[in-house]
Amino acid sequence: MSETKVLLGRVIDAVGDEALENGAVVVAGERIVYAGPKEQAPIPENADILTCENATILPGFIDAHIHLVGSESVHKTGDTPYDLLLTTVKDLSDLVDAGVTGVRDMSAFGRALKDAINAGNIKGPRIMVGGRVLSMSSGHCDFDVSKPVAQCNEEDLTGFMMDGPEECYKGVRRQFREGAEFIKICATGGVSSAIDDYNDQEFSPEELKVIIDETHRHNTYVTAHCTGTAGTKAALKAGIDCVEHGVMLDEECVQIMKKNNVPLVTTLSVALGLADMKNLPPHMMRKAQGVKEASMRSFHLAHEYGIMVALGTDYSNSPNTPFSEIGREFYSLTRCGYTPMEAIKAGTINGAKLMKRAHEIGTIEAGKLADLVLVQGNPLDDIQVLAHADNVKLVLIGGKEQKRMDGVKHGI
Repeated sequence: MSETKVLLGRVIDAVGDEALENGAVVVAGERIVYAGPKEQAPIPENADILTCENATILPGFIDAHIHLVGSESVHKTGDTPYDLLLTTVKDLSDLVDAGVTGVRDMSAFGRALKDAINAGNIKGPRIMVGGRVLSMSSGHCDFDVSKPVAQCNEEDLTGFMMDGPEECYKGVRRQFREGAEFIKICATGGVSSAIDDYNDQEFSPEELKVIIDETHRHNTYVTAHCTGTAGTKAALKAGIDCVEHGVMLDEECVQIMKKNNVPLVTTLSVALGLADMKNLPPHMMRKAQGVKEASMRSFHLAHEYGIMVALGTDYSNSPNTPFSEIGREFYSLTRCGYTPMEAIKAGTINGAKLMKRAHEIGTIEAGKLADLVLVQGNPLDDIQVLAHADNVKLVLIGGKEQKRMDGVKHGI
């Protein structure tokens, strides 16, 4: 098969605000060498030419908020770390099949998964490793109060607890030692946690300063789980660099974000759908009721102020949040006043910026890595074209085919 691939169709490059009809993207090896009108495309005679009916070519999707631990997955075979790691390998394949070519992962498995993907041993998206989520005891990541904190910190795959400035130094450094490329903290309580309220404020000002200063010394950033307003505001004033969820932002929060260029990561599909999800524990159902309207108000406000928004899902491949439907997040963003093109940019170039790789991925431009998806339909007319893996007909990561469905045709 030829080293050169040519994708034909409508091109949404995530650079401009319009689609190019009758376009072509030429890929040689791992990189894009041409993106533009089909009639001007340099197409070698032996090129592998790929298209489908009503084809649209987009940059690969980036999920900026995910926890790759397999604990809620439909593929789970057991609860040991070994079972869960193998479950996650299957989950990664499902992500790619849905068009996801990059993620920010916050889990204990991140570095091992990234290394295995980079070595070509398993199928998966590009991973930016966040390590485990940092919380105080009695906070959002205190998942099992029957165990001592030290035992939880050795066993938990998602969270890590710290109390006091000295433990905060050590906790941050431990995440970097285990491969973290950014740090995530809990600025507030959350909906899914059993023993706190989402209005609870986590970490003292002294603890926040240690976490932020130590992270910045490693030349990267702190992102924060933010549900309630008071904790969000305190974390923003302390100097966090990114907000996750942003459920209850007020105008002062958004003004600080605008002044300091703090982006916002969505997870709206979960927030807007929590009240309708099945088999949630009672404490989550109690908290879920107010989340939908608050989230919609927050994102309307962020849109009004021009805050950079990146797409994240918090999906876990559970029956309520299947990776095959991870593209519902694009639609959820449009429910909050964003255009389809703004939603697409949130899930491509803006995610690439948070992965600190916007110079390589996130747009369709000559010279960039060929992380591309070919979908059937026009997402600018109907954003729900992106909402299911069945519409994703072709996926390339670094020019290598990761998925090719029936219906992808060869030839001009």
